[in-house]
Amino acid sequence: MVSKRTLRVAGSATVALAALAGVAAAQQPPSTPSPPQISPILTFVASLALNLVIGGIVVAVAPDYLRRTSARVRDDPVSSFIWGLIAFIGLLVASILIITMIVTIPALLVLGIVGNVIVAVTLGMLVAGGAVDDSLFKALVVGVIIVSLIGLVPILGGLVNFVLGMIGGGAVVNEFRDGR
Repeated sequence: MVSKRTLRVAGSATVALAALAGVAAAQQPPSTPSPPQISPILTFVASLALNLVIGGIVVAVAPDYLRRTSARVRDDPVSSFIWGLIAFIGLLVASILIITMIVTIPALLVLGIVGNVIVAVTLGMLVAGGAVDDSLFKALVVGVIIVSLIGLVPILGGLVNFVLGMIGGGAVVNEFRDGR
């Protein structure tokens, strides 16, 4: 038979182990620092500045082209969206299949940025009405502000900006197809 002393020692050891287990369970594992988050205001300002600079270049270099493609977006936004999506997917597949990302990724970026500028000018013309019809730069500023504000909405903003970029990109593709 087991003596009382042995039971007392075993009981004390069990209590000590349980206390140690409780202390160990209460310990926090070392946390890894989360990556720094970019401020929404900084994102807005960067988007606004980038679109204004690139849009200003497009307005200065190709105003007639911008007017034609803006008219195309106003007249047939669904077709522009479909062609933009086809071009986006086609360029993406081409970059994966051919492994020429050095060429196709910049092409995707240019298509998206120019498409975004076209849609921003079109939105600026629609929102500001006749006040900006003569000045593409004023329409660009109004449109870029609208597009940048839409981009601030967490999930919906990205989705809406994607659709707007596809519409503008489709207008670019349609203009290219008609010009050949």
